[in-house]
Amino acid sequence: MNEEARKSWGSMQERMQNMMKETGMGSMPEMCMKMMQQMAGTAQEFAKATSHATPELNGLFEEWIKNTEEEILSFIKEKIKVTPREIAEKTKLSEESVLYLITKLAKEGKIAIGEIRIR
Repeated sequence: MNEEARKSWGSMQERMQNMMKETGMGSMPEMCMKMMQQMAGTAQEFAKATSHATPELNGLFEEWIKNTEEEILSFIKEKIKVTPREIAEKTKLSEESVLYLITKLAKEGKIAIGEIRIR
């Protein structure tokens, strides 16, 4: 990257950080931390709920998760580039649940999570 590009990138970063502060969103690390806390909370709730379920219910839930993941993968293939909100609308799930599932799919190497930007 040449000097001019580095200066331009630095300037963009500063503008993004200022915009996040002005809108009350906090810094990028704060936003990422909040997202990770939400996902961890969802995982803990899931673990708690499944610890009391019967094997039959766990099996049904696993089948539902698999079908939902396939629906998400099909939607991503169809659209190429989607947001968690669009996936939530399509699947009738909360964005928090979608974040959990797309994180799981990314960990399994089935999708790549890319762009993070300010709305």
